[in-house]
Amino acid sequence: MIDPATISPAFVVWLAAALALLGRRVGAVAGITACGVATWWVLTVPAGTSGEWTFLEFAIIPVAVDPASRVTGLAFVAFGVVAVGYLSVTGADCWHLTAALTYAGAALWAVFAGDWLGLLVGWELMALASTLLVWLHGGDAVRVGFRYALVHAIGGALLAAGLAMHVVAQGGADALHFGDGIAGGLPALTVAAGVGINAALIGVHVWLPDTYASPHVGASVVLSAYTTKLAVYAAYRAFPEGNLALAYVGGVMAVFGASYALAQKDARRLLAYHIQAQVGYILAGIGIGSALGIAGAFAHLFNNVLFKGLLFMVAGLIVIRAGTGKLDSGGRLGRSSPLLVGAFLVAAASITAVPGTNGFVSKGMVLDAALEGGHTPLRWLLLIGAVGTIVSFCKFGYYASRRGEDHLLSDATPAQAITMIPIAVACLAIGLWYDPFFDLLPARGDWSTDPYSQRHLLEKVALFAVGVIAFVIGRPLLERLEGGVDVDAVRDPLIFEGTRTLAAGVALVFSAVSAADHGLRRRAFAAATDPVHVIARRLPDEAGERYRERSREIAGTIGIGPNRRYRYAALVVCLAVALLIGVGPR
Repeated sequence: MIDPATISPAFVVWLAAALALLGRRVGAVAGITACGVATWWVLTVPAGTSGEWTFLEFAIIPVAVDPASRVTGLAFVAFGVVAVGYLSVTGADCWHLTAALTYAGAALWAVFAGDWLGLLVGWELMALASTLLVWLHGGDAVRVGFRYALVHAIGGALLAAGLAMHVVAQGGADALHFGDGIAGGLPALTVAAGVGINAALIGVHVWLPDTYASPHVGASVVLSAYTTKLAVYAAYRAFPEGNLALAYVGGVMAVFGASYALAQKDARRLLAYHIQAQVGYILAGIGIGSALGIAGAFAHLFNNVLFKGLLFMVAGLIVIRAGTGKLDSGGRLGRSSPLLVGAFLVAAASITAVPGTNGFVSKGMVLDAALEGGHTPLRWLLLIGAVGTIVSFCKFGYYASRRGEDHLLSDATPAQAITMIPIAVACLAIGLWYDPFFDLLPARGDWSTDPYSQRHLLEKVALFAVGVIAFVIGRPLLERLEGGVDVDAVRDPLIFEGTRTLAAGVALVFSAVSAADHGLRRRAFAAATDPVHVIARRLPDEAGERYRERSREIAGTIGIGPNRRYRYAALVVCLAVALLIGVGPR
């Protein structure tokens, strides 16, 4: 009998992906069932490693369960239940369901793989499936999907190159196991660059808002849960003891993402920039490297999947009802849509860390880790990012309910509400009864925290006061912002012109080398076929003429005149003799 603990839950989800090709209803039932079974597996499977495969003399571990993989995998499969349902009730077809389930299964495979090779396989399969999920919407999503595919191909190549250098540096059959992380130096830098692309680090992040605002609204919900979260999980595996540079990069991302979200009027672009901001919090916790920091990072990873997914669900229904994602166009949320308004309020409260929500608990853990570690500048960066998040969602709520056309948007259907309500309940439940959730987190016995301490509550009151005042004062400025100018406005032209200049330079060099080669071969052939003429040209005029006359006299005395046929025949004979000497037996 096969032990279920040795089989990755990815296979169950992939089976559902295949069944989804039979039709949307079959795919929805199969997907929800598969994610439910996988959730049970994640909660009950014992910790440790199971099974071992051999590939190119490397020992590959298909299943490895520890607190980090368990909490990440639980977020993926539990959210997958409602994400598949949301896809189905918002009009996605069977191809969307197949691509989404393949994508989710690849993420599960990567999380529960016990080595870098397994993670890399899941990483690349995720890139393929998510690109297809974007392309299926057609229109502008196809163009955006090509850019998305190119960016992730570069990230995957860098990750693979870094892992190859790590194997060379470490040596041994166990080099691909996670162990103590990636070898320092160039392997660590290369792996960090590959992971950073998927984590939407500043400078390589523009794929995130461009892509997540383009596909089917259900696809945006699915995309919000996996790619960036797997990237920060990989960052933990690469730097399990922490890395302060990574922590401060996360702090800057928290500020940068929230700042650019303020400039957006498109709902899904605003939320995509906040994915970058929240990933910044997670990277900060991982980078700090303390037990509390890592636990807070994985707590926030789990919570971010929930509240960000719920926000994308709300945004998706606004797009469906209003026909546009622009918050200052279309209709308004209000009394006609109490379920949508309620879901938005819970999700917005969670991402802005209102007491009583899951975001309040996990953000407080990361901030406490920064305080305990003495990283005051990092903590200030995270607090500034928190203020920006508060202002952003004041703007989201204000525009969604007070701007745009006068007509009110209709509410979520009962089927749509069923996919949203469980997430809202989970956001509140974790925020109020957090002890069972804490037991799932890494190194539970090595850290402690009091989420509702007086300092936490007073700090949150101060942050909200600053955020609300900043929104009221800055609203006229926010009115004039329409997306802003991101780094791609400078980066892409520089890369294009730089690449074109480099290509022209390379072509010029090759042209010069080709011309020189052609000239050299022409002169060598002339010297071989008419040496008298070549030698005579190098001599003074009078000496050259005497040399020509003398050569004609000598040629005449031996019976061979200056006939080209004789010269060619002599050349062929010489080449044949050289060839026979060169390849003959020794």
